[in-house]
Parts: sequence; structure tokens; C-alpha cells
Amino acid sequence: MNVDQMLRRLPVTGLRTEISRVLPLVVEAGNTALRYYAGDIQVHFKGQGDPVTLADRDINAFLVQGLRHAFPEDAVLAEESADEPATRVHHRRLWCVDPLDGTQEFTEHVDHQWAIMVGLAVSGTAVLGLVYPPTCGQLLLGVTSEGAWLWDDGKWRPLQVSDVRDPGQATIAVSRSHRSQRIDAIIRHMGIRQEVRYGSVGMKVSLLATRQADVYIHPTPGTKEWDLCAPEAILKAAGGEMTDMFGRPLRYNKPDPANPHGLVASNGYLHAAALEAVRQTVLSAQA
Repeated sequence: MNVDQMLRRLPVTGLRTEISRVLPLVVEAGNTALRYYAGDIQVHFKGQGDPVTLADRDINAFLVQGLRHAFPEDAVLAEESADEPATRVHHRRLWCVDPLDGTQEFTEHVDHQWAIMVGLAVSGTAVLGLVYPPTCGQLLLGVTSEGAWLWDDGKWRPLQVSDVRDPGQATIAVSRSHRSQRIDAIIRHMGIRQEVRYGSVGMKVSLLATRQADVYIHPTPGTKEWDLCAPEAILKAAGGEMTDMFGRPLRYNKPDPANPHGLVASNGYLHAAALEAVRQTVLSAQA
């Protein structure tokens, strides 16, 4: 991937300094990931069903060091780094780093279903996102004030979500390895007949930006700010919508980076129907 060419052809006017410094870091992190991916990946577990590899930790350290050097006045929140919320929350700008989103797919050598993600939140709102699945040779970039693009075959291609309004014609992105009965209930309620299975949260959201899916719902706790910041920026920049299960905006740089109220992502046109399905099938059962 030719970083110089990517930067020369950059289609944005805002946040160019941030992108020019972060994009090379993300691409180099992808090169590191591919070197690990080509070998025998040693897997450890941070907890039940929560794998981690040396690649996660090396990429995490590289990205955090690079971001702190480039933006010493900003805070950084990264999955494999110790968090210091008492200090972090006083910063207006927060970089969210997921060094390998979709570690399970990475360890199982499932191409195109894991990614490196870096997002920027300003005053609690996602404004910039980079999602890089290096096995695809593509990179997604979103600036919420300007738009979203996919770098592919030597050029930036603008992204726009689908205009599907009928749930019966929609495609839902679902988890490759953590499917729940709640999702099945939501699919039945909405009358959705098509689905695509993917691993990484960021990649599932990215499917909406690239019009390969129209809705994605994560109806349980478990996601963190580093899972959501970059893909939200890309999806919103492409015209989509992303909230918690109650329809509330996602907020970043909270003292606790956990997102306990699930996730609803859509092309915007299907958002009300998705929220209603969650209310009827998930939230009503919890009441």
C-alpha cells in the first residue's frame, strides 16, 4: 500500500494533519500484523472467550507510542494498554485504538474479517476513523464533517450507505462466532431474510458503509470505546446512524470505556425499525 500516494490523493480538507500522521502508522501496523499472520500464531486468553496474541500487544504498543509522539496534548485509549481514566477524561481529544479487531478471526486465519482501527473523538463524539483490514489491500477512512472513502486499487472511492427502507429487503450483519438467540428474535421481528456473517465489530459496521449490509445490531454489553469510535465515524460519514439500543448517541472518553447498552447501526432509513425490534424483543424481556 503506497502511503505517499494515498496522502497525495487525500480527498479531505479538514483533519489533514491528523490523517497524514495516523495513516502511515495504521498501514505500518498492518504490515506487522501480516508478518504475524503468515506464521504460527500463539494465542493466550485475557478471560473467557477473549483471545490475545503477541501481534495485538506489539501493534498496540507501536500505535500508542506513535500517537503520543504525534499528539502529545491528546489522550489515548487502547485495548491492550493500562487505562488512566482520572487523567484521560480531562482531555478534549481522545484517540481510540483497537490493534486487532477480530482477534479470533486473526488466530484462525480468516481473511478479510479482522482489522486495525484508530478513531478520534472530540468532546465525546467520534469525528475521524480509520479501519484497515490488511488482507483486503483496502482501507476505510471517515471524517464525519466531510464524508467516507475506501482506498482501493490506487484511488479513494467515496462511500455512501444503501437506501434500503424495507426490512424485508435488508441484509443484516451478524457475528461469525457469537450469534445469540436475541439476534434471531430481532431478525424474525423485522422480517429480515438476508444476512452476512463477519467477525470484527468494525468490519461488520464497515459492511454498512460499503453497502454490503444495511443493519447491524449488537444487543448485549461487551463492546468498548475502542471497538466503536473508528467504525462509527466511518458509518456516520457515509450517511448511516449508530446509537445504543435505546437510540441514544454513543459517547466517548467516559470514565468507564465499556458500552453496557448494546449497539444499533444502520443505513439510517432502517434505524427506527431496528430500535423498535430491539425494544420489542430484548428490552421488553429485561423490564
